[in-house]
Amino acid sequence: MVRKIGRGGFGVVWEAFDAKVGRPVAVKVISEENATDEREVRRFVAEARTVGNLSHPHIVTLYDLGEVRGAGFATHYLVMELVRGSSLAEVLRGGLPGRELALRWAGQVCGALDAAHRAGVVHRDIKPENIMITEAGEAKVLDFGIARLETQAAGLTSTGSVIGSPHYLAPERWSGGPVDGRADLYALGCVLYQLCSGEKPFTADNAVTLMYQHLNDTPDAPPGVEPELAALVLQLLAKAPADRPADAAEVRRRLAAIEAGPPVPAAPAGPSPEQLKERADQAWARGADGEPAEAVRLLRALLPEFAGVCGPADPRTLRTCHDLALWLARSGELLLAVDLLRELAAPPAGPPGAGAAGEGARADAARDLVRWERELARRGPGGGRLAGGASLTLGTVLLGGPPAGGPQRR
Repeated sequence: MVRKIGRGGFGVVWEAFDAKVGRPVAVKVISEENATDEREVRRFVAEARTVGNLSHPHIVTLYDLGEVRGAGFATHYLVMELVRGSSLAEVLRGGLPGRELALRWAGQVCGALDAAHRAGVVHRDIKPENIMITEAGEAKVLDFGIARLETQAAGLTSTGSVIGSPHYLAPERWSGGPVDGRADLYALGCVLYQLCSGEKPFTADNAVTLMYQHLNDTPDAPPGVEPELAALVLQLLAKAPADRPADAAEVRRRLAAIEAGPPVPAAPAGPSPEQLKERADQAWARGADGEPAEAVRLLRALLPEFAGVCGPADPRTLRTCHDLALWLARSGELLLAVDLLRELAAPPAGPPGAGAAGEGARADAARDLVRWERELARRGPGGGRLAGGASLTLGTVLLGGPPAGGPQRR
């Protein structure tokens, strides 16, 4: 043995060195006052069997169980993983951890409890003293010394004594009712209340008053805690087990969701090119049905979306601009139509080959430009602008802006 490092409910814990394996370990030896108590010895051995069947990164690992005989009785001991760090109780005496750390530790305890409960084991004494925070900042649950199998008939605690820590005991523990994993969830609720607010849900200084509070009083929401977390804590502290979360896995999921924060609303999905094309066809149909001004309105609203989804130089965008020019012309806005067709027909800026994808659209625009320029000349001055005197550029169309510039006479 190297040094005494603690005392549990009925055992003394030593730091030791396992020479066979070459590692430091923790050795828990039943205390002298309980060494001759057959019931306590049975409970101590039950701890070994309970912990030995659990394997989880947030549960202290049991390596071995043994006994030393002498002086008329056997001294039992456990050899366990040596966890270097501080108990959560010691951490809390130094101040509250940050929100993220508190939620992470509580989630890790839930993981340990979930593994235990699925194996049929109820811890029965979850409290800050039984949660170690390792030097790496991880939570580990220890001291399953008073745990019992859910399927085990009442035996070790059938004398009527209440085993556990009064500030964290579920109502059914006080009343002698059936106990399952939801009693551990209640205790976790007490711990989480303390982790988040620095206060215990019930603060009486004697066991009788604490018993009354746990059985009858509804605690206030933990102060300074966000509504979602406060609601979870209060549900964990429900008097009836059936009103608590169903299991530790559910609590862990809810803690993870709270830690992540409210979901960010997904950006609405933009229209597909096919949907835009369908809307362009509908605008063309309105023009063909004798409503060219309505076709112009629909296409002006649609073109910024085409530019955003397909790109301003994409042939689909350019052909829709061409459609707009045609319906402008047929609605009497020849000058606006010719302005737009000239830009559409112009060679693209850049090195040779730039804009090759739009060559077909430019050729179509050039063909219609000749036609409408001829019509504009035939009508003479003032015959090409029936509803305004502003020029129209490709840039304003694609950005959704109004026609630019002042009156222009031709």
